[in-house]
Amino acid sequence: MGPIMTRPQKQPAAPTLRPFTWNRILLHSSIIAMALSLGLMSWYISKPVTARLHETEPGKRLTIQATPNIRVSLDTNSAITVSNTHPPWIEVLRGNAYFDVTSNDVERLEVRVGTVRIKDIGTRFSVRMQQEGGSVAVADGQVEIHMETGIHLVSAREHADFDSARVTKHRVTTEADVAPWRVN
Repeated sequence: MGPIMTRPQKQPAAPTLRPFTWNRILLHSSIIAMALSLGLMSWYISKPVTARLHETEPGKRLTIQATPNIRVSLDTNSAITVSNTHPPWIEVLRGNAYFDVTSNDVERLEVRVGTVRIKDIGTRFSVRMQQEGGSVAVADGQVEIHMETGIHLVSAREHADFDSARVTKHRVTTEADVAPWRVN
């Protein structure tokens, strides 16, 4: 018998590197830049809104500086939340709150009582949350009450009771009756 013939085995080809091109570098750099810019944009756009809770126990009162231009006094057994947004909004959760706003900035304070929004027009006013709505009394300046049926304006030394749909009572008051629980 003769020698056994074996086929020569093919060696696997060595991996070849792609040649260096500026087009590839430019493409990968633009992809990385796009990903970074999208990440930064999503971070700026989706800044979380946080709110601080301030509340008082029965028999205790509290005055806080919500922002450099907004001072809030809470009556006993009252609670509010203050957002970190601009313009700020404050939600009255229960009880009475007196607001002293010292700036006429374009960014106006917004106070929420249930579904009703009260927008400040550079003023001092108090808000009371009640079971079927609330009331607002203005010591100085004006506020707008935004509700389902429209906007209602309350001026200095006026008191308005409201529910979620309408103003139920609007009357004249004295400055001492705006927040009788508050010590000036």
